Amino acid sequence: MRPDQEFASRPEPPSLEEINPVTHERPDTDALVRERLRANADDVDALFVLAALRLRDGDVGGGLSVLERVLRIDPRYPGAWIFKAKLHGLLGDREAAESARQSAEAHEP
Repeated sequence: MRPDQEFASRPEPPSLEEINPVTHERPDTDALVRERLRANADDVDALFVLAALRLRDGDVGGGLSVLERVLRIDPRYPGAWIFKAKLHGLLGDREAAESARQSAEAHEP
């Protein structure tokens, strides 16, 4: 058998989609956060995500309230002070936003 005939007789390799199908569905982040918070009400990672979810839903004040809880538990939580500054900015509270930015400089590397 000639080399080109041998190659032609081989089956096609499976496509990437067949090997690892990609679904465009995302896990229900809200449900995952609720589950983690039921297991540990002080899970700062879950609380930080909850703050972002509240913002996504248009509840800036609710997001800020959750974020303040994150910072009471862990004042050095990465990105929390900057996020807090942005939320205060969205609420139009420039003084609180500047205070949060200063705290970010003090608490974050």
